[in-house]
Amino acid sequence: MIEYKFKKKGNYLVACNYSMESMALVDMLLKQGVKPIVVAVDYSPNGEFDSDFEELKAYCAKNGLRYEIADAPKAPEGVDFVTWARGIRYDFFKKIYDEVKGSALFLSHSQDDLLETYLYQKKHEVGKAKYGISPTAVENGMMIVRPLLHFSAQDLLDYCEENNVPYSRKTSVFEKNYTKSSYYREVAALSEIDRENLLSEMIAANDEDIKMAHEFRQRIAEGEELDIRALISLSKDEFADTMVRFINQATDEVIVTPELLAKIRAFCLSQTPNDSLQLTGDTYLMKQYDIILIGHRFDELPYTYLLGKPTVLDTPNFYLDFSMGAEDRGIHEDDYPLTIRTALPYDTYVVHDYLESVHTLYSIWKMPMRLRYVWPIFLNKNGRIIYVPRYRQNFSEEHTSVLRMKLKDDER
Repeated sequence: MIEYKFKKKGNYLVACNYSMESMALVDMLLKQGVKPIVVAVDYSPNGEFDSDFEELKAYCAKNGLRYEIADAPKAPEGVDFVTWARGIRYDFFKKIYDEVKGSALFLSHSQDDLLETYLYQKKHEVGKAKYGISPTAVENGMMIVRPLLHFSAQDLLDYCEENNVPYSRKTSVFEKNYTKSSYYREVAALSEIDRENLLSEMIAANDEDIKMAHEFRQRIAEGEELDIRALISLSKDEFADTMVRFINQATDEVIVTPELLAKIRAFCLSQTPNDSLQLTGDTYLMKQYDIILIGHRFDELPYTYLLGKPTVLDTPNFYLDFSMGAEDRGIHEDDYPLTIRTALPYDTYVVHDYLESVHTLYSIWKMPMRLRYVWPIFLNKNGRIIYVPRYRQNFSEEHTSVLRMKLKDDER
């Protein structure tokens, strides 16, 4: 229901004011086995919402949830209430976030909030890399997650009714009238057709950015590496969202923090062509020229060996014995000295008279990701790729020359 990879050791906060949107989010988190810390801010100067927050407190106690609430001071005369209220609640959320060493703060922004932001940006001609709001962002030193952007406010109301989730209509009306801008009320008044048209307009305005984000998500889903130049062209929020998705593919648990994201961005911008950044334990973010990928051992960094003549070579990743020749692999004596190295992003190789990307071949062969980082390719003395060993699971080769990868059991 919520597209997010939760960590066992993570401390998650959820902003909740007993409105239908925030209570729907709390219920979804509980259904996914997450027990968030519920944080709330009471803006009412005369205690008119005391009963709502008492019900929220009782709900949290019933479900074993930690509950933290702050009473906001009276808003100063003449201030913009929406901006003032936002500052009050984010300061409070940050206080609790730091106290518990939070992993992420979940907000119940819906599709209505998304369209509200778009209308504001459009009206005020705000210069943005992308219209709307991002599902993942970094703000005030917190990881912000908005998992409900594809739900309308009506969808969330229906969810609460269908799942018997308690909420306060009074709080929901107050939020709509006082803590939301006039654009939110404009969105709420739209017909279904007008809403769809507005969504289509926003998507069209975001055409290039949405296309790039989709391509990144597709590569991540397929277990592929990411292109650094495209990655660093993303906005801050898009970069955060992409990196969270990418790092979530790691087998080890890695909690992405704003500090880690800053390190990763600096790592991508570094002029060092081949490098690694430890994420946790033996899980590394690894740079190979223009791409980054995730590896699980430090010796998965790129390598280059020079073989001056037919001989034996024993490395951490493979063993070869070409001392009796390797003509059976299409490698001849006049090809020496051979260069043996890992593949670069734009390497190509002729297969059945067609020029193919080496990395594409790895994907076609369904080669495990770790092996893609350490698989050797062979170049002749003129720098032309003359041999890329074929990968197949449970493959027993029949060459007279010896080339043996040092595989783990699950890679054989």
